[in-house]
Amino acid sequence: MFMIDSATLDALNAASQGFVFYSDISDRLGAASRDTAGELDEEHVEALRAGFLLYLGTDGTFVGTYVGAGPQPWPRDLPDVSQRAIEIWAEYAAEADHPGVRGRLHDLLHAVSAGRSKIEHLRAAVDSYVESADWFEAAPQVSGGKLYAARSLVRAFKLALSVNLPAAADIAATMVARANSEMDRDDERPGVVGTLLNPLVERSKWHAHALRVVERAAEHYRRDPHVRVSFLRDLAAVTKGDPSGVERINRAIAATYTDAAEGLTGVAKLQMLTDAAVHARDKGLTDLHTDIRMKQQALTREDLELQKVRFDAGMPEELFDAASAYIGEAKDLEDALRRIAGHPVPPQPESTNEDDEQGLQPSFLRLDTNRINTAGPVLVHNMGQQEVPGQDQRIIGLELTGVLISYQLDALWERFEPNTREMTTALTDPVVLPAERARLLARAFQLYWEYDEIAVFVAVPLVEGILRRYLQQHIPVIHLAMGESTGGVGQLGGLLRSLAETPDLAGSTWATSFRLLLAEPAAGPNIRNTIAHDLWESLPPRHQTAMVLLAALVFLRAASAGSTGEAEE
Repeated sequence: MFMIDSATLDALNAASQGFVFYSDISDRLGAASRDTAGELDEEHVEALRAGFLLYLGTDGTFVGTYVGAGPQPWPRDLPDVSQRAIEIWAEYAAEADHPGVRGRLHDLLHAVSAGRSKIEHLRAAVDSYVESADWFEAAPQVSGGKLYAARSLVRAFKLALSVNLPAAADIAATMVARANSEMDRDDERPGVVGTLLNPLVERSKWHAHALRVVERAAEHYRRDPHVRVSFLRDLAAVTKGDPSGVERINRAIAATYTDAAEGLTGVAKLQMLTDAAVHARDKGLTDLHTDIRMKQQALTREDLELQKVRFDAGMPEELFDAASAYIGEAKDLEDALRRIAGHPVPPQPESTNEDDEQGLQPSFLRLDTNRINTAGPVLVHNMGQQEVPGQDQRIIGLELTGVLISYQLDALWERFEPNTREMTTALTDPVVLPAERARLLARAFQLYWEYDEIAVFVAVPLVEGILRRYLQQHIPVIHLAMGESTGGVGQLGGLLRSLAETPDLAGSTWATSFRLLLAEPAAGPNIRNTIAHDLWESLPPRHQTAMVLLAALVFLRAASAGSTGEAEE
């Protein structure tokens, strides 16, 4: 017959005095075992410590974290625990002083039992958890004790509901009373109230119990807009049978966001207005949605309090000397342009992490993030999309390449001083850049050398046209009409993607870099879209214009090589 160890029971009762976290009991039992040097039953201590380190998951099952002192770790899954450990839990569940201890052990026993003993352990767990609420409330750790008191009641409520115990109604009433008592203390922390109300709000049968206290909570916590909104959403859930009432609540939620936005500045203000607009849109409040969007659109860059971050990147003089000397060796203007067009592609960072290569980036790189389109201004969500590995390095490489190309273009000008006619002759290609368009591109080069910021406006559409006519010779660039959608031709971003996906075509190695430069809204300068849609706040710096001109030269060179790849050797 199993005998309880009195010394171990005393140690358990001592360890559970004033506890808040079950892990505290496990730690204290371990310390007591070490301090008493063999006076406690180690088998019992190990089983109890393992039991208190079994945590209840969101799916209602227990998962263990105890390793143990033996050669084999304790099982993580409750069904794998030995029958001997279960017997130990049962004996101490009947004798422990603290009802929180008894509740947890009976809860575990209910999970592993069957038949009559299963319901008996459930009833014992419910009664003990309800009793433990007062014990937790009196714990020295005041905030933690109140929260565990609430969690004990919630666990008792859910267990009672699982077998339709009549005690569930009494427990629900206790939960409501404790929620009101918590607000009577004028405590601004909503955790206890939210914990007590959530299981009632989640179950339609118990909405009547929750209604009044949820209404009170929505008013009591109005100083914090996010907490107030949370309780207003609960209120909408428990009044879902009253459509007009739900609409009033949804309007109150939107108003909570917009009122809070009035007291904020910068991006926080934009975020609050965005939350209001999204809520109004999702709830069909068209008039509010329009009003909020107008408020959002009225924000200026100054209102957002954004600041530019700049840094200096040193480049060795020898690099510029070599770049200039390379152009100086050109036989003529056409040779100088070919040399610039043959500039190496910026290095592409390679992952050194095996997990990155398999797409297994750490979870924090897949978190939802925001960026701001200041033309709105509007938040743009990247919903759990991981950042492209090496993107920052690509951008820096692109910028540094632009500095060198700018230097080489200036070196070309200093040597040849070409006029528009000479540049037109050098640039003309009968297929991808006929003479009339070549004259416009030549003029873009002239504007660049004159330090005229208009150069990029002239060059960008010509780059797109050169690329489209080049790709037309090798792959489809048109979209056929389908259903109600009309047909059309590929735009710059799509054209660059197509080039990148066709590695046998000359110029394909540049496709990723030029897409980052011209048509990548999430990361790069996005020059083409910024200019085409009049979204620029400041004109692109000169070295970025140089990269646009380089794109034209690269695609002209690629067109002369076609699919042979000769231009990239």
